[in-house]
Amino acid sequence: MSDAVDPASVPVVAPVEATASHPVSVIVPPGMALTVVPISSAAQPVVAPVRAGEDLTAGELAQLSGPSARPAVLVTGSLIERASQTSPSLLTILTRDDLLAAGRTMVGDILKTIPEQGNAINAQVNNGGDGSTAVSLRGLGADRTLVLLNGRRFVPVGTGADSVVDLNTIPLALIDRVEILKEGASPVYGSGAIGGVVNIITRTSFTGTEASLYTGESERGDGFTYDASFISGHRAAGGRGHAVFSAGVQRQDAVFAGDRAFSQFDKTFNFESRTELIGGSTSIPGGRLDATSIDIDGDGVPDPLNICGEGVRFCTSNGVGGFRPFIAPQDLYNFQPENYLYTPSSRFNAYTAGHHKIGSTASVFFEASYLHRESDQRLAPEPFASAATISRDSIFNPFGGDVFSYNRRLEEFGPRTTSQKIDTLRTVVGLQGGIPDDVPALEDWKWELSYNLGRSAATSESSGNLILSRLQNAIGPSFIDFNGRPTCGTPFAPILDGCVPMNILGASGSISPDAVAYTEFNGQSSGVDEQHTVLATAHGRVARLPNGGDISAAVTADFRKQSGSFTPDALISTGDTTGNFTAPIDGSFSVIEAAAEVQVVAARDRNGLERLELDLASRVFRYESFAGVNTSARALLRPVRGLTLRTSYAASFREPTIPELFQAGADTFPSATDPCDTFLGPISPAAAAECERQGVPANADFGTFQQRVITRGNPDVDPETAMVLTAGAVVEPAGVPGLALSVNYWNIELRQQIQQASISTIFDNCYERGIQSFCDQVHRDPFQGGAIDFVDSPTTNIGSTLTSGVDVAVVYNHDARRAGKLRLRADAQRLLNFDVDTGSAVLRGLDNYDLGVFPTLKANLSAAWQHPRGAGAGVNVQFVGGFLECDGNDCNGGELSRDVAPYTKVDLFGSYALGSARRQTLLTVGVNNVLDRDPSLIYIGFAGDSDASTYDYLGRFFYARLTQQF
Repeated sequence: MSDAVDPASVPVVAPVEATASHPVSVIVPPGMALTVVPISSAAQPVVAPVRAGEDLTAGELAQLSGPSARPAVLVTGSLIERASQTSPSLLTILTRDDLLAAGRTMVGDILKTIPEQGNAINAQVNNGGDGSTAVSLRGLGADRTLVLLNGRRFVPVGTGADSVVDLNTIPLALIDRVEILKEGASPVYGSGAIGGVVNIITRTSFTGTEASLYTGESERGDGFTYDASFISGHRAAGGRGHAVFSAGVQRQDAVFAGDRAFSQFDKTFNFESRTELIGGSTSIPGGRLDATSIDIDGDGVPDPLNICGEGVRFCTSNGVGGFRPFIAPQDLYNFQPENYLYTPSSRFNAYTAGHHKIGSTASVFFEASYLHRESDQRLAPEPFASAATISRDSIFNPFGGDVFSYNRRLEEFGPRTTSQKIDTLRTVVGLQGGIPDDVPALEDWKWELSYNLGRSAATSESSGNLILSRLQNAIGPSFIDFNGRPTCGTPFAPILDGCVPMNILGASGSISPDAVAYTEFNGQSSGVDEQHTVLATAHGRVARLPNGGDISAAVTADFRKQSGSFTPDALISTGDTTGNFTAPIDGSFSVIEAAAEVQVVAARDRNGLERLELDLASRVFRYESFAGVNTSARALLRPVRGLTLRTSYAASFREPTIPELFQAGADTFPSATDPCDTFLGPISPAAAAECERQGVPANADFGTFQQRVITRGNPDVDPETAMVLTAGAVVEPAGVPGLALSVNYWNIELRQQIQQASISTIFDNCYERGIQSFCDQVHRDPFQGGAIDFVDSPTTNIGSTLTSGVDVAVVYNHDARRAGKLRLRADAQRLLNFDVDTGSAVLRGLDNYDLGVFPTLKANLSAAWQHPRGAGAGVNVQFVGGFLECDGNDCNGGELSRDVAPYTKVDLFGSYALGSARRQTLLTVGVNNVLDRDPSLIYIGFAGDSDASTYDYLGRFFYARLTQQF
């Protein structure tokens, strides 16, 4: 039997494996019977009707009764199998049809658009990205969303010593459905399940062969996308076993920022005059010279010169060997055309899984997957900004003095690029089975023992940067040797390591290829992530109760060891490049955990009461440096048919990651003014007193607007903790068959956040509050007049986050028989608050851009129609509400603001199916972003004057998918 592949069909038929190793959740429409046969007691998997994309916010929309519905299946969020799929968890399911209807090839790109997700990295993140796509439920960060594959952990995937899973590691052709648990679940799953859990269920029970070809391209002829995949599954050993194999290749071409009107220039906004300005960089190909920064007499103090006019401070090359005044904005460099707007990647994947029955009650099972990914990022050429002094004795220095301040866009070196090659391997082997029927004390008990190995190895290559020490040689003293060749150094101390003097003060193109070859830096870094997990579980009924209920329990124990390393290029680790300094990372940790869950169904179909359930869970854990206990309680009441009430409470936690524990050091350069700097005006009395204590002269004038911050790990950091509360209801009006409405409130309080304190937090707590521990993090250079050398920012537990909201879901399914089947769905998140305590201030994220995109309302709407003769059509709508952006990205400070417009994206698709269910040919064509809607304009946005984690950058996109079943 094959999976249904029609993206518009309702209901969906999806395979269900009722085993502890493959947790699944299904929804049974009213009046429809469910029969699920566990793999440990059947020769083949069976199917159950599933509603596409159903929201299990208070359980399924109908309830089975009595023991005739057994055996049971697992629902994500619980360790206990259920005879009915009623669940007190806040759960949403995206079926395979939902995923295909999105018109994408990667599951991460699909999850990016759900209302509950926000502010996670994806392929649209160029500067700061690594080719990965993650999910961040409730906007709390990707490392606070636990990603599982078939109910088990997946190794982090990235450039090394990572903490999050690249969702695009798991190919779409392999996925049966995605179950999204939108509540805390550490008592059930352990660390990381604070914002929620994403459990990706694969097509392990697929029987038959299916091949799929997808191709798509934007209206502008770029962003070409290709996916060729197949899956084949077969029974074996006379029905005692089953195996499935899948493989595929995917390709995503780049889109350049210069090829979209909204991103072709770097725009700024004057909040006072309410006008838009075209911005750019002062590091331009012809250079920007500060005429007041040249030391003529050699005393170390600049001597202002009139290089390009009386009183003119900034000059640039006139192209004929001289200089002219630098004029803004005409002379500013537009770096956008060189930058990727959508980063390219290619992938090859292979997957296999199977099981074989041994004896009468047990089976052996396995999973194995491999992915090879190549991805790239690209930025405009290096912006030289006084990284080294241009010597008075350089043969290319016409001024006769040292030049201290000079900017230049080094186009001769080409763009700055970074590329990754990542190989990810995951293997799971185990035994599972049930307790024999002749052991009545352990009725319906099942067990599993498994080992899970995951390993991701990465190599990263970079180009377009420079070696600082060689740059200093090339722009340092130089002379013409006796052969007439320009030579670095002096006649008495020549530099003979291949150095070629660099004409950095000349016009664009003045830097010779030999000088480029000597100073350019092409680096290679490597990294590894590895995860070992041994898991043992058992679950079943403990006792039957007189009111049709029962008591069930589950126990689990596991050991997990996680290690990670990142080895930067030797020059990067010494800080001798124009790129950011990064020190090596190498570390590991292990944890031993045990958990128990008890489910009490106090009443079932008695005295008019449909169902009353209480679920309690607890997990104990011990790491090398800390230990703890998490508990949860969930309750469900279905007083009458058509109404379900539910609530849950969970204490959750997040373990420190490998970098948070072991990172030796990494440079960042945030924008910040030295609190002792009087360049912008007088400083406060409290700051003046602390500056004097630190040895900074009164009225110091540094004029610096960026500071060097060294971030590093801390092996003594404690875990984060969270309290998560949810409550809600599902209403199914008896007079409107197929209609269901769910409303759920949620509240998350995150404490002891693991992070590096921001530079503003360090400065505020030191210079305004006088907290000495923060002052000790500021290191000054007495040889630079007391200016800041660097700020030390180790990982620490500081601050908290409080967020809450209401989820609303409406689903309507209608079968008009000859006219076809119609399915309507709406999902919305109304955010009530998102408040972050940084340790020095409380930032309100709701409806402003200070912390990212956190509008009051986000929603998805969808409609799908399927005719019984094979034709189908559908529409998907994504809505993101408006919010404010403020001057200086500080709406909390009461600064001037502007409205960011709401955003609506509409996708359309149509399909036609031919043939039988076993030999079906399905053609789907679609247009994503059919209205060609540009992303909402955010001037403070880091990439493309918008937010890459929220909006669509591709524009109108056409695609076609052909699927053939054999």
